[in-house]
Amino acid sequence: MSFSSESKSDWVFRIFDRRTVSVRAKNEQVRKLAAVDMSTSLPFGIDVPADVPMTELEAEKSYFASLKVYTARDVAEVFPELVDFFRVLDVDQSMEDFIKAYWLYPKLIRFELVKTEPL
Repeated sequence: MSFSSESKSDWVFRIFDRRTVSVRAKNEQVRKLAAVDMSTSLPFGIDVPADVPMTELEAEKSYFASLKVYTARDVAEVFPELVDFFRVLDVDQSMEDFIKAYWLYPKLIRFELVKTEPL
């Protein structure tokens, strides 16, 4: 299920950041990108809202991407020692932290594309 079809109240906005990413694949039907963060070399998924055109994005190209990060409100399936990562909002957590956490809990973290600029 795409982020845009879920209730926004199910998600908590965490941070806004600009990253250099390489787009590996795109799916215009579900409005998602498969990307690799160039700083960490970790792949992750990016949701693309309806107001952001996907036609200008090409696979196997790199971009400066402005991203919003959201975490799920419901963290029932999270290991107890990691619950604070999702619940504590006043802690400075880096984009790298969220990309790494995405690998443990991909259904609980969403990256939303705001805009891109070619490199």
